[in-house]
Amino acid sequence: MVKAFKLHVKLSWGEERDYLLANDVEPGLEHRYQTRENWQEVMRDALINVPVGPYIKDNRVIPPIATAKVIDVFACEKVDPHLQRTRSQFIMAAVWQKQTDEQDYNFMHHDYSRWSQRQIKADVDYWNNGTKHPWINLMTKWRIWLQEHRH
Repeated sequence: MVKAFKLHVKLSWGEERDYLLANDVEPGLEHRYQTRENWQEVMRDALINVPVGPYIKDNRVIPPIATAKVIDVFACEKVDPHLQRTRSQFIMAAVWQKQTDEQDYNFMHHDYSRWSQRQIKADVDYWNNGTKHPWINLMTKWRIWLQEHRH
């Protein structure tokens, strides 16, 4: 029995990470898993928002958010408690690759902090056009460091 779906993603600055799929997105993927041979296709190459820093127990500060590209997805019988969950916002490859940067960004930016929105915009630009944003990425990495040291 499937307990969770693990995503292997790539961040715009080249780092690869694993995440568990957001709880509210799992039922839809579970249905695809049960009914379709190529169930992974909906997630492969999708853009998805992910936390790139830790959550703090009292949940005062949401970690920095980035938009990653899904490399692969796996059905898991056991849940790794160390993996963070993705956020709910994702766009299938068949959709984001046909839309404008602005359309992709408008869907992905949600109500995150200004700096997370800047990172998401830079990420969308990177995935659509290959444009790198080293200063935005540096700021996000600094914010990750701050979040890790808030415990």
